[in-house]
Amino acid sequence: MLRAAIDLLVPPLCWACRSPARAGLCDQCHLRLEWIEPRARLQRSSELDEHWSPLAFDGPARSLVHALKFHSATALAGLMAKQIVDALPPRAFPPGGALVPVPAHPGRRRSRGFDHAELLARELSPRVMLPLASALARRRASVASQRGLGRSERLAGHSLDLQLFHEPPKHVVLVDDVCTTGATLEECARVLRNGGSRMILAVTYSRVK
Repeated sequence: MLRAAIDLLVPPLCWACRSPARAGLCDQCHLRLEWIEPRARLQRSSELDEHWSPLAFDGPARSLVHALKFHSATALAGLMAKQIVDALPPRAFPPGGALVPVPAHPGRRRSRGFDHAELLARELSPRVMLPLASALARRRASVASQRGLGRSERLAGHSLDLQLFHEPPKHVVLVDDVCTTGATLEECARVLRNGGSRMILAVTYSRVK
């Protein structure tokens, strides 16, 4: 009741254009979302078996990602998960698999109060009927961010120092918000495969084209 009354007096705003909106984006910005071929092309040497991503990391999609990560708009994770499920084919979430979020750096998680990829995976879990398995973690000594690093540094795992919590699931669906170069997903997949995972897919909300 109180939330509804507040929304009547001060309507929620679109995260992209700041006009009144009901669910993160106004109708016009929903139409501006850039949907792309969801199955990404992988290099032959990729540790991933497949990578799915429905949206280009641009415009309103970028605004939603930034709102979730940098403005604690955690309610957006539900909208983003719904958009993923609506756009991707069922084989992106194979029966018997488990959702493994790409882990945030401990410092980032502590400052934000949540892990955005884990939140996205939690919203996906009941929608795709797959369990959540937080099998990966970053060591505290690793660099906090890959922002500003070149492709070669990212692909070398320059800022990642991953460890397994326990034996990982045999069939994994990695979950993250954005794929930039694919280096983070590749490193996660490498660690999981070395730990015993046999099939490794990845699902990201958006990717840099």
